[in-house]
Amino acid sequence: MKEDVRLRDIPVIMISALDQLSSVVQCIELGAEDHLSKPFNRVLLRSRIGASLEKKRLRDRERRQTEELKETLLLLEKAKEQLALQATQDVLTGLANRRSVDAYIEFCVEQEKPFNVFYIDLNEFKKINDTYGHQAGDDLLKQVGSRLRLAFRSSDIVGRWGGDEFVGVIVGCFSNTEEDVARIAGCFKDEFVIDTGNTLIRAKVGAAIGNAVWKPGSDVSEVLKRADAAMYSTKQEQKNTG
Repeated sequence: MKEDVRLRDIPVIMISALDQLSSVVQCIELGAEDHLSKPFNRVLLRSRIGASLEKKRLRDRERRQTEELKETLLLLEKAKEQLALQATQDVLTGLANRRSVDAYIEFCVEQEKPFNVFYIDLNEFKKINDTYGHQAGDDLLKQVGSRLRLAFRSSDIVGRWGGDEFVGVIVGCFSNTEEDVARIAGCFKDEFVIDTGNTLIRAKVGAAIGNAVWKPGSDVSEVLKRADAAMYSTKQEQKNTG
C-alpha cells in the first residue's frame, strides 16, 4: 500500500487472528496504521479508528501547510528577483534605468576607461502621447527601447534616462562618433506602428542626438553637460530646419 500513491494516505487497521509480534510488524510494514487481534473489542476498535483518522487529518494539514509554505517561498523568491530587476532596469522599456547608467559611468571613471556618452531625445513623443493617450506613448517608448538595444554592443549600456530621453554609453577609444551617431539615428529611419489601444497608427518619429567623450582626468559632470547641450543644440537645429 505504501508504494501505491492512491492508497498510501488511507489509514488502515488490520484485524487478524494472528497476534504474534512478527505478524503485527509485517502488517505495519505493509502499510497498516494499526493492528488488532481477534477477537477485538468494539469500543477499542472505534477508539483506534478515531485515532487513525485524527493522525490522517494532522498529516494532511501538515502536507497542505508544507505545500503552501513552498508556494509562499517561491512567490517571495520571484518577488525578490523582480525587485532586484526593477532596481537596475526600466520597467517599461526593459533597458537599464538611470541608476544603472550612472553606476556604469561611475565604474568607467573609476577604472579610467574612456567612453563616449550619447544623449537621445525623441522629437514627436509629446504630440503622440497627447493626441492618442498614454498607451500609445508607452508603446512607442517600448519600441524605441527595442531598437536602441540593437544599436549598442552587449559590453556597452543604453538606458532610459527619464520621460522620452535615453542615454547610451560606448566604452573604449575605438568609438567612432560619426558612425555611432549614424547607427543610433538609423533606429528612427523606419516608421513606428503604434498601438493606441483602439487602433494601430503609423508615425515617423525622429530624435535629437548629442554626445561628448570622457577621458581620464576630465570632469565627468562637465562631459555629461556637454552631451546634453549638444543634444539640445541638435534639437534646435532640427526645429529650425523642419
